[in-house]
Amino acid sequence: MEVGAAPPPFWAGGPAPGQTYIPRALGHTDIAPRGTGTGAAALPAGRTLSPMVTGTSVLGLKFSGGVMLAADTVGSFGSLARFRGISRLLKVNDSTVLGASGDLADFQHLRQLLEQMVIDEELLGDGHSYSPRALHSWLTRVLYNRRSKINPLWNTVLIAGVYGGESFLGYVDMLGVAYEAPSLATGFGAYLAQPLLRAELERDRDRLPTREEARELLERCLKVLYYRDARSFNRYEVATVTEKGVELEGPLTLEANWDIAHVVRGFE
Repeated sequence: MEVGAAPPPFWAGGPAPGQTYIPRALGHTDIAPRGTGTGAAALPAGRTLSPMVTGTSVLGLKFSGGVMLAADTVGSFGSLARFRGISRLLKVNDSTVLGASGDLADFQHLRQLLEQMVIDEELLGDGHSYSPRALHSWLTRVLYNRRSKINPLWNTVLIAGVYGGESFLGYVDMLGVAYEAPSLATGFGAYLAQPLLRAELERDRDRLPTREEARELLERCLKVLYYRDARSFNRYEVATVTEKGVELEGPLTLEANWDIAHVVRGFE
């Protein structure tokens, strides 16, 4: 600035009243909708940096003759139990069911993709349908593809089904990491419920639990999560897959007992 020259206006280059300030360091000098326009006035396309409305644990367990999934029905906005009647279990076809934790908006997007895939398959009319293993493999590609674009679908998904007399239970996370196991859990359930599921399976390695035993075990795990996971809820759904098809039950309510809550200390 030359000696004696008038200083520039204090708010030179700033936004008009009611608009958002965009720092010049980002190379922007004007206001434009995100992801639109070209040049200095365009904002970059956004990415999901953290999930907004989320669902917590999904539990999966093989039993003699099928597979069972269970999940609660709450959608949490941060620490607020904002939506209390959201289903996170999805019947894909007559042999497969899916359960998802994580961002609920991303789960809705996945559900739309799956529903359109099933419609396209049925329109072929060739008598074939997607198997649980095929859908699991497809999900690994979709989630890994989005992760590679640095724009992940913020979900962890369990796929359960019975196809050709074989039970299937698989896991896929937001990075595309995938595996199969007789018992699976997502979210906080991986720390609190999975040890209980594994302990029951390892008690008798030569056989899987019956349908009634699996149902009782999953309900016990859901109750532990309700007590210990602040994002969990006492209303839940259960999906059971056998050779006869998919059966969805719920929402059901857990019977909890808080009589000893007043003696818990040290967590204030």
